[in-house]
Amino acid sequence: MDNMKKYICSLFAAAFVLLLSGCSKDDTPVVDEGVIGEWHLTSWTGIAPAEDFDVYIEFRADGGFDLYQKVETSVFVKYSGRFTAENGSISGSYSDGEPWGTGYAYEVSADGKTLTMTAGSDEVSVYSKTDIPEEVRAASDALTKASSYGAERFL
Repeated sequence: MDNMKKYICSLFAAAFVLLLSGCSKDDTPVVDEGVIGEWHLTSWTGIAPAEDFDVYIEFRADGGFDLYQKVETSVFVKYSGRFTAENGSISGSYSDGEPWGTGYAYEVSADGKTLTMTAGSDEVSVYSKTDIPEEVRAASDALTKASSYGAERFL
């Protein structure tokens, strides 16, 4: 009888392990390797940004991003969040759960130095691969809680 109890307990334990492994959710985002890196906005809908309009973005392999923007502000404001990039489509949401204003079609140049993101048929953002300057990162650190700062989000 004791052997039967051990057998039943072992059977239930194995079934429990299988049940748990079958229910696990893979939260790893899909990230196209070509978009990973640090980028600087060089053109927006065909126009070079004005001096008081500047955007840097870093896309990481883990699906995280940091956006440093000087849009409708006199200083850089930092936003962070998560993104997915696959099959020529990129979308994301900010760390406060707010989704980007739209999803984008994207294309990385053959040499990997230019990222073009298109929303609809009329908004085209062109980025060049470059390191984000430390002064941009440092200036935005005080404004990491950008949603309370009230700045319009670029993405």
